Amino acid sequence: MTVTTIAIAIRDVTMEYPSPEGVKHVLGGVSYDVTEGHYVSIVGPSGVGKTTLLRLLTGLAQPTGGEILVQGNRLSGAPEGLAVVLQDYTRSLMPWLTVEKNIALPLRNARLDNARLSKAQVRERIDGALAEVGLEGNAKAYPWQLSGGMQQRVSIARALAVRPRILVMDEPFASVDAQTRFDLEDLVLKVRADFGITTIMVTHDIDEAVYLSDEVVVLHGRPAQVTDVVSVELPFPRSQVETRNDHRFAELRTRIYEKVRGLS
Repeated sequence: MTVTTIAIAIRDVTMEYPSPEGVKHVLGGVSYDVTEGHYVSIVGPSGVGKTTLLRLLTGLAQPTGGEILVQGNRLSGAPEGLAVVLQDYTRSLMPWLTVEKNIALPLRNARLDNARLSKAQVRERIDGALAEVGLEGNAKAYPWQLSGGMQQRVSIARALAVRPRILVMDEPFASVDAQTRFDLEDLVLKVRADFGITTIMVTHDIDEAVYLSDEVVVLHGRPAQVTDVVSVELPFPRSQVETRNDHRFAELRTRIYEKVRGLS
């Protein structure tokens, strides 16, 4: 019998902001459980509050109502074991640091068995992360010497180097071309297969959400609520050709599109 563990529990979360018109109600009673090891995508219309929810999940902001539990503990700040990959790699990577030094940044305070990582352990993590994202041999390069897709691979490598339990990604492939996007999607599937990290991603691309995810959570309304949770029961490993040509893929895409547009 398989035991299901809840990595993140979102319980009736509301979020409000002061505005010139009074109070802006962004999230209105959002609830959802993220199963450990699952890949969950959050989709919805522009401005619905997807990134706001992501900020709450990372502890960068606190909800005005409800609660978020990570590994059973109420979230009150940035949780341990969480890494973030952002859309704009040009802002998240330090252009004056080499690739290896960018990856080493979050390892400064990393600990293993209550002790700081040794130089050898840091080196091992950097090399392992670069190998995982296919960037062996680029440790001494600077980000500006790499293509956009390679820079985003560096961002993913930096996240992996901290050995996270939870990975949060905010539109991670929105700044690259279509072919590079497909390559990065397949990289994320490889990372998932290798590490089984619980992942939450915000995306505007419904096809991408279906291709990568176990579940797709649809936010809609003002304030936003969860209007659908779509289970993606497509087999692994997934393929840009076979998976996207599967009739079930098209059916899932249509269902999610209709929910995002408020058509059903």
